[in-house]
Amino acid sequence: MEEVNKKLRHLGIALLILAGFFIILPYLFMGPPTSFFSVENGDETNHTLLIKIVDSNSKPIFEENYKLSPHEKAKESKSLWLLLKMSFPLSKNNYTIKATLENNISTEESVSLNPWTSLHISVINESIFIDSLQV
Repeated sequence: MEEVNKKLRHLGIALLILAGFFIILPYLFMGPPTSFFSVENGDETNHTLLIKIVDSNSKPIFEENYKLSPHEKAKESKSLWLLLKMSFPLSKNNYTIKATLENNISTEESVSLNPWTSLHISVINESIFIDSLQV
């Protein structure tokens, strides 16, 4: 019985080391995660922008309205749950981002995200642009 407990303890330690290798080690090399996205109004007028983000299973993970003054910027951080989801190496991290202005002009983009990828959403001349930035 003592031999079985010893083997289980060694197995548990090996699993912790493996989890640390895939989850903690990248943070040591890459640094802290980046923000989820930033929104910028590059126009001279106020805009209301609706941001919707869904995962690869069409499950909504974020939906928020932003009322932006001219040249105003807003930034959103990744939630702890989203960071954990993105950290697993075998998970699908494909997301669809839909941004809609108050006049129903919208754009949709599919991107692959990880803890070090950030989105930049900008409104310029009543057009919406979505870029993904990798650190």
